[in-house]
Amino acid sequence: MSTSWRQRALERNRQANRHFFAELGDDHQDSDSYQEELRRFWLEAARHYDSTASLDEELTVRLKGDAADKGALDFRIGDALLKPLRDGVSAAARKDIELELTGLSQGSTVLHVRPKVPDFLEMGGQGEFSHIDTSAADPAMRDLLKLVDEAENERDVRQWERMVPGLDGVVEALDKFDLSMEMRWRSLDGTVRSSSLSSRGKSYVRSLRDLEMHKSRTVVTGRITELRESGLVKVKTGVSRRSAAYEVRVEPENLIDMHLELGMTVSFVVQVIKKKDKIGRERSTEYLFLRMGEGQASLVEE
Repeated sequence: MSTSWRQRALERNRQANRHFFAELGDDHQDSDSYQEELRRFWLEAARHYDSTASLDEELTVRLKGDAADKGALDFRIGDALLKPLRDGVSAAARKDIELELTGLSQGSTVLHVRPKVPDFLEMGGQGEFSHIDTSAADPAMRDLLKLVDEAENERDVRQWERMVPGLDGVVEALDKFDLSMEMRWRSLDGTVRSSSLSSRGKSYVRSLRDLEMHKSRTVVTGRITELRESGLVKVKTGVSRRSAAYEVRVEPENLIDMHLELGMTVSFVVQVIKKKDKIGRERSTEYLFLRMGEGQASLVEE
């Protein structure tokens, strides 16, 4: 059987690759750079024989820990890990990016994941798309790996806020099975990028969940649309369906003395208690009744 053009291309450049990296010597930066050069050399050689040749894009996730060292994957790990990983990539891309698991290999346990390829490309109908060396997933994957690297080095991640929930979910999954991970992204243009998440990075991501309390005061004026004996008064600020509504908490014993009724227009001075995490996302907001607003004190006394 004749040698395929892909094999011929690889052989044609094998010696050139060895010479190239030998000249770099100890100055060669890292494994990513090495793999990137190899992929780009291969693509250049392959297109010498076939102008439509292209690389595959793939994310490998190497899991490390007792649960992964045996080289087998508990289904629960895959279920817990892949969804937040997809959520993080989709958040980075600002659109839904479907990921599919294409393989599982050993060396700890390594997941091989790729963005789902559109059916018309999978069937060979590439046409004008044959020379595209990027995808919607590519910049999103690179951003996600940057976020992981920033978290691992305990840096400010607020610029990646939209992706943090996905990474937080990944950390929850890793924590559940006491795992760490290494990620490597190989893109269509030959670029290779890696990042890792150890116990240090996971601890930093967990710390982002810590809440800080912020207090302020404001006046809520509107019409009462709901009353509960437990001490909740819902106040709608306008007649439009889109008008803001506030759920104001009142001590139950005080609520009885206020003689409030549905449909009544009120003005409450309230304390606003906001709980925010370490990157400034609001986790909860409460409105606590302090006193009646100007001109309504008589309602309490009647």
